[in-house]
Amino acid sequence: MPTKRVHQDKQSIAQLALSDLQGSKNSTRHADWIVTLAFYKALHVVDSYLARKFNIHPYGHIDRKKEVQQHLQNIHGPYSALHQASIRARYEDFTYQNKPQEVTNLLNKSTQIENHINTLP
Repeated sequence: MPTKRVHQDKQSIAQLALSDLQGSKNSTRHADWIVTLAFYKALHVVDSYLARKFNIHPYGHIDRKKEVQQHLQNIHGPYSALHQASIRARYEDFTYQNKPQEVTNLLNKSTQIENHINTLP
């Protein structure tokens, strides 16, 4: 099972890549990857909390969704929206390239998830 530290390292790597893409002069061309990285950053924030607080290590997205519903109801909506957006970003061509406001809203959801979890004991 990955440790809390592994999840924190993955979260940091996702944040670095996210920052690099956002700072790129071609950031709109990489909007799909920005959305995907925002989701995976949030995923590792969630996994780190579940591992630390409950010694829970979800085996996949379905298992994680159940744990978010059970233990993190306040972020269930933003987490589900970000998950669905990442699926669209990965499997539908150019989903977010011409939708900067939608990308911003999704980045805000990722931040909302991280901020909420950071307030928890």
